Amino acid sequence: MYSERSLYPRMAVSLFALLGLLVSSYLALTRFFPSVSLVCLVGSGCDIVQRSPWSTIPPGGGIPISVIGIVGYVFLLGWGLLALQTDHIGGLALPFWFLIITSVGLIFSIYLFLVQRFMIQAFCTWCVISGILMIGIWIAALFDWRAWQRMTQHRASPAMEATQRAS
Repeated sequence: MYSERSLYPRMAVSLFALLGLLVSSYLALTRFFPSVSLVCLVGSGCDIVQRSPWSTIPPGGGIPISVIGIVGYVFLLGWGLLALQTDHIGGLALPFWFLIITSVGLIFSIYLFLVQRFMIQAFCTWCVISGILMIGIWIAALFDWRAWQRMTQHRASPAMEATQRAS
């Protein structure tokens, strides 16, 4: 399907999701294989956060956040690559639903940032980078949605004018 919108926001989503996947994979690797050392870019907060009970959902023994990150970023990467090809699957408008999904991801990233700040009282550089990538994904999805909305309204305008003239 030919799209009049720029592909750059969707490319940015795919790139940021790939980078987020690498960050989450690194964190999972260091969690499941203790022989792989966790290198914190700034300070020692990464070890504190990674060993915290808050590094799983539910806290204290559930699914590691890094695994949730891997699943989330794989999904976002797949969706971003799919959005480079089409705007709709069945009756679903991809730009609208992608904005909704990335909003959930952004809210989750904000939650994790607040947990680091107020519950753990330490910051993991890799986790902060992941949060920044999620902000970038959300902004790109917002730009793409707005461009899609303008394009669909522009296409609908002549049809609406013709209907209004006929009545």
